[in-house]
Amino acid sequence: MLKVSAPAAELADVAELRMGHDLLEEPQQHYHDHLCALLADKTVTCWGNGHQHQLGGDAGETSATPTPVNGLPPITQLALGAHHSCALSETGDVWCWGSNERGQIGVGRGLESIHRPAKVGGVEKVVQIIAATFNTCALTAAHEVYCWGENLSGEAGAANVGHPIVWSPHRVEIASGSRRLSGGYSTLCAVKLEGKIACWGYLTDQLGLTFERSTAGEVPDITDATAIAVGLKHACMVRRDGSVWCWGNDEAAQLGDGGGQNSARPVRVALPGRSITVVAGKRSTCARLDDRRWYCWGENRNGQIGPRELASIPTPTLLDLSQVDLAGQ
Repeated sequence: MLKVSAPAAELADVAELRMGHDLLEEPQQHYHDHLCALLADKTVTCWGNGHQHQLGGDAGETSATPTPVNGLPPITQLALGAHHSCALSETGDVWCWGSNERGQIGVGRGLESIHRPAKVGGVEKVVQIIAATFNTCALTAAHEVYCWGENLSGEAGAANVGHPIVWSPHRVEIASGSRRLSGGYSTLCAVKLEGKIACWGYLTDQLGLTFERSTAGEVPDITDATAIAVGLKHACMVRRDGSVWCWGNDEAAQLGDGGGQNSARPVRVALPGRSITVVAGKRSTCARLDDRRWYCWGENRNGQIGPRELASIPTPTLLDLSQVDLAGQ
């Protein structure tokens, strides 16, 4: 189990920790990130920005102290957007709370925010949930994907891209037959059963081609993917042989090849072993090898993956947690 440091100094037995996506960086707007932790007893506690009730309470205030989210059944997974939070129950139901201005709670029109967890109807037997900035997606045991929320770039999977909001779960046809999901800020991708990768939402080089806005589809020539991670404008995958490939924007060296050039086609990342999974931040990427070591590359201006004096790390570097400035996150 993980023991979390400040501001949640007394929070122990954390099974999963999630931070909300929040692109707003003006402190005076009071739109700071929020965090939620899934504890070993399958309860949830949240802290941080609560102005849209994403902490699960009626007060609608920011809190530096973890506060239990009441009204939830036993929980197994969490997913956090910019101003909303969701949880997956043991029975495969999705519960969400927080801002519903863009339909991200999935309970229909009429309520700007949901103060307490609400069960999302229209989707059941869910095995994974993810959240983008203003929408939510669920993968079911039948390998179907349902999304809801903002759809300006097709991130809710609706065919009529530009339709602003999908208020209730909508089946994403391009993702039918999926086994794993990953979400960036307005981009979502799925690894399909046969090893293909399907993406939808705001796509810029996310399909191995250049799209200015959005076109859902599959990444060309990929049939052996096992894992996928999506950042702000880049994506990385693990292939069956354990190799990691990245594509998209490379302004902060998040593609890991040291070139600093955007790539519309996946490029291989030179790693000293087989990878089993990959994770992505806005402009950084980390891969876990089968010997449990983590290697990271990309943006480092806050010291998130290495010594803080390095603005970016252009090629995979062994993650040394003693060098990571957690206080700078």
